[in-house]
Amino acid sequence: MGADNAEEQKDFFKILADNFKGCENPTDLKSAILARVEQISPLVIVSYADGKIMLTENDELLISEFFRLRCNIDKTGVLSSSVPSDTDSAEAISETHSYTDAPCNMPDAVSYLAGAILKVRDELLALKCDLKIGDHVVIVSLEQKDRYLLVDKVLNEVQE
Repeated sequence: MGADNAEEQKDFFKILADNFKGCENPTDLKSAILARVEQISPLVIVSYADGKIMLTENDELLISEFFRLRCNIDKTGVLSSSVPSDTDSAEAISETHSYTDAPCNMPDAVSYLAGAILKVRDELLALKCDLKIGDHVVIVSLEQKDRYLLVDKVLNEVQE
C-alpha cells in the first residue's frame, strides 16, 4: 500500500507542475521607475529616460491617493499657523474656584491637552510632502499599456 501512495503522490506533483507550467504568467513585468518632476501646476508632469519620456497627470500619469493626501496636508496653513496660537491662548486661561477663589487644576489639564494637540500637529506636518520641480519620484507601470502611477517622493539625494 505504501508504494501506491508514493506513486499517487508522484502523479499529483507531476499534474501540479504541469499546471503551473501551463499558466499564462505576465512576461512584461516592469520594475519601479525613478522619474524627475518637471512641472507641478496646473498638472504634474514627470520625465524619465533622461527626459526623453514625459508623463502628464490624468493622461499617462495617475497619482496615488495616499501621495495626494500627503501633499495636501496643511494646504490651508491652519495646521502650521493657527494651532500654536490657539493652544497658547488656551494655556493662558487661568481658572479659580468660584466658591473659594482657590486656583483650579484646569490650567494643568489644558496645558497637557495643548501639548498633545501640538504633538499630533507635528506628526501630521512630518508626513507632509512638498513636491518641487527637480524632485525625484517613484512611478510604477500599470497593467494598461502606457499608464503609470506616481507612488511617492524619493527623500534622499539621487545621483544622475
